[in-house]
Amino acid sequence: MVVLRCAERIIPKLHAFLLIFANFAVADVHDELDIPRKYIRSRELNSYFNLRLFWKRGYRWQESSSEKKWCMQCTLSGCPEGSSIKIDTCDRSDSRQQFYFDNRRIRSRKNKQVCLERQGRSIKLDQCNNSSSQKWSGLFESREFQLRIPGSSNKCASQHHHPKAHERVYMESCKLSVENKTDKWIVY
Repeated sequence: MVVLRCAERIIPKLHAFLLIFANFAVADVHDELDIPRKYIRSRELNSYFNLRLFWKRGYRWQESSSEKKWCMQCTLSGCPEGSSIKIDTCDRSDSRQQFYFDNRRIRSRKNKQVCLERQGRSIKLDQCNNSSSQKWSGLFESREFQLRIPGSSNKCASQHHHPKAHERVYMESCKLSVENKTDKWIVY
């Protein structure tokens, strides 16, 4: 009986400690192993977000050092299958700019039947399935990240150079995107 009471007090504390330790111990290897983080999975299909190009003080886009908020958006109004992805001024009320994380896929809020899919260099919306061309690595909720092909660090989703309205997002050399400071995205 004494052992049972002691276990009832210790086990929840031990469980909490192990969860905290596990999160810290594996925090840096998630990207290398292409394992989505726990907090990303917890948001899947529960709340939508915009994907915004990451910007910080010191960046100069189009000869301006003032912050611009560029978000991914499908190019066609209903976000139908085959729609390309572009950047435009962020608008949190525009459902064409809103997405969900869904099992390492990025699903459109405007048309929940379609997901971002890599088709060669292009990124388009296609019927959601479990194909590797719809899987993405590097997804983070609380800091900037590169949208990459799982297992590869060579290609990133970007619009290539200093951003401006209506430019298409496609798979580009991460090295070139890093040079132009357009390689990272944030949940917005």
